[in-house]
Amino acid sequence: MAGPLAGIRVLDLGRFIACPFCGMLLADLGAEVIRVERPGGGQDRYLGLLAPTGDSYGFTNHNRNKKGISLNFERTERGREILNELIKRSDVVIENFSPEAAKALGITYEDLKKVRQDIIFADVSAFGTTGPYSHRLGFDQIAKAMSGAMAISGFPGPPTKEQTPHTDYLTATLAAVGVVSALYHRERTGEGQMIETALLQTAVTMMAPTIAEWETGGKIRQQTGNRGPWLGPSDLYKTKDGQWIMLALITNSIWRRFCHFIGRDDLAEDPRFHNDMARWEHHDVIDPVVAEWVASHTAEEIMAAAEKIPIPAGICHEQTEVASNPQVKAREMLTDVPFPDGSGNALVTGLPIRMSGTPTEVQRSFPAVGEHNEEIYCGLLGYSREDLTRLAEEGII
Repeated sequence: MAGPLAGIRVLDLGRFIACPFCGMLLADLGAEVIRVERPGGGQDRYLGLLAPTGDSYGFTNHNRNKKGISLNFERTERGREILNELIKRSDVVIENFSPEAAKALGITYEDLKKVRQDIIFADVSAFGTTGPYSHRLGFDQIAKAMSGAMAISGFPGPPTKEQTPHTDYLTATLAAVGVVSALYHRERTGEGQMIETALLQTAVTMMAPTIAEWETGGKIRQQTGNRGPWLGPSDLYKTKDGQWIMLALITNSIWRRFCHFIGRDDLAEDPRFHNDMARWEHHDVIDPVVAEWVASHTAEEIMAAAEKIPIPAGICHEQTEVASNPQVKAREMLTDVPFPDGSGNALVTGLPIRMSGTPTEVQRSFPAVGEHNEEIYCGLLGYSREDLTRLAEEGII
């Protein structure tokens, strides 16, 4: 069964994460997504730790389910002409160049509307297309720093950056939501439009409640390590067999169930601990009780008790353990795709969105450099193989 976006063609001009992950989501939903990169491969193909094929693990993950072509539209006039031919035949264009670079390359929304009036254009940038910082460059970690997220992360001391680039991934997801909404709007009205997302906007969005705690409530959140702020108890606790368990004993009902199970109904009835904020304020009294209970049991025993009580709990896995987790395996949260050269398999993300009526699926691996040049240039644009050879010799594809 075809995905919900079957028949939609997306031209993906993105690099790194925030734009390519958006393209991956659209491809998962059934769109034909054509990843465009420089002849020889884009920067993100070779950035970071590399797989046996020489492609980065980020690239293999963010570009599965896409077709791939090479095109030097950044430095050649002929390349830009070909890009316009592709835009005419596409429903959506997504990119994450800086606003100034996009303007210089002629790939702003105003430029694209001249090529196809009803084009849907998703612009992903660090700071947006307006404001005093719109000309600046930025990545996930820059947005985290500027949003205040790093200042409240980690244990008391210097600001701490989360290693997972959540700001990139959420920005990409918001861009994909915008694209799908714009497609729905165009279906009803025939109008295209521009969708704009920015890393700093995303980071500030995630920090908005914390910022409001100060701006409205006059409270400054402190670094609390693994302990949940203003809640309690919620922390990592070490088990008898040396593993770490995250417990989130949040809300009165969960707290009372836990206290009853460990034989400490007195804690549940103590007026000092009547709600989450009160338990936070008295965490120096409560945390040792929870820590002692966890320390007297193995991780397996804690998880069995957590299911029985029930309370939210999870083992803190190492990177080496996640793929073998039974829930991860049962839900196929990770999957294998073949390397384009057939030399082996790459582990990539499974399907983050599941739909009962229009099932999503991983149909193809990430593309090799220019893997679908012939299909797109000869099939879609009608070029001859001789044209393809000449374009390659001229360094255009």
